[in-house]
Amino acid sequence: MTEATIRELDPADGDLVAGAFEVLRAAHEADCPESPAHHRGKFIAGLSYPPPDERHLTFVAELDGEVAGLLEIGLPSRENLHFGWADIYVRPDLRRRGVGTALYDHFIALGRAEGRTDLSVQTRMTWEDGVKRSDEGQRFLEKRGLKLALTSINRSCAVDALDPAVEQDLLAQARTAAGEDYEIISWIGRTPDELMETMARIDSTILAEVPLGDLELEPEHIDVELKQAKAERNEAMGVIPVQTVARHRASGEVVANTAVFCYDDHTYPEAFQGITIVDKDHRGHRLGLLLKLENLLLVRENFPGVRRIWTDNADVNAPMIGINVTLGYEIVDAIGEFLYKAES
Repeated sequence: MTEATIRELDPADGDLVAGAFEVLRAAHEADCPESPAHHRGKFIAGLSYPPPDERHLTFVAELDGEVAGLLEIGLPSRENLHFGWADIYVRPDLRRRGVGTALYDHFIALGRAEGRTDLSVQTRMTWEDGVKRSDEGQRFLEKRGLKLALTSINRSCAVDALDPAVEQDLLAQARTAAGEDYEIISWIGRTPDELMETMARIDSTILAEVPLGDLELEPEHIDVELKQAKAERNEAMGVIPVQTVARHRASGEVVANTAVFCYDDHTYPEAFQGITIVDKDHRGHRLGLLLKLENLLLVRENFPGVRRIWTDNADVNAPMIGINVTLGYEIVDAIGEFLYKAES
């Protein structure tokens, strides 16, 4: 049997890039057609504009001259230098020919050579009454000794899921609960200059606040320079943040934040909910619900082509799951992060 040849993907190699995207498209159609399709423009641009806070490496596996598999690797470059993650895709008609194994082995070898002791690989899983998913990915990883470290539930919601009267009632209740102590500020695109410092502060708390299961990750230090670099990458990939925050009037600090990421491609009907976070000293005022409702209004007004918003939450994140259920989010499936721990 022919062995897969692995090489790094050159963004300038149009044929190879097209083959890589075809792997993504075919794998999506076979494995999770109910989920959002990969966006070609974002994928291509992302190859040339890697994240500013990690090394992003992309490899393809070829069989008999055809692109048969894709490996995307992220290696944090600021904090969490012990960690690395990978996504592995194999074209459905070329599976069970060693492609997935070759890509997995390549990731583990590269991660260990880079001194990364914790290496994470994701796979889709069935969750409760959601869509039935194959367990082949889970069995593949467990066979190699990886342990489930974090389960995130994928949910989606139509932008008009709520009855208008119900939505207005929820919004009124949340505004009342928040009271006059907070100023609600919204924008589309880059963060306003006057909010950059306070937004960097709250962004730096995310990994300390969200459930991470058995993943051992330290909080990231986000500064203004990094936020600007991330904004430039979003613009290059055609990703447009729609953001709403609560600023505490007394302190002037942003204490709650939510964002939905849309595309400048108005034919693409999906948008993606980012992290919603409320400072621990300001919880109990329904700020999370308020910001998500205000932001939903902004998405509908400015992106009429968006029909659904997608989100994922750790299975133990009961407060945010409760808000999402209130807003009409329904379970689709789950993502399991399986962890390889290198021997010391």
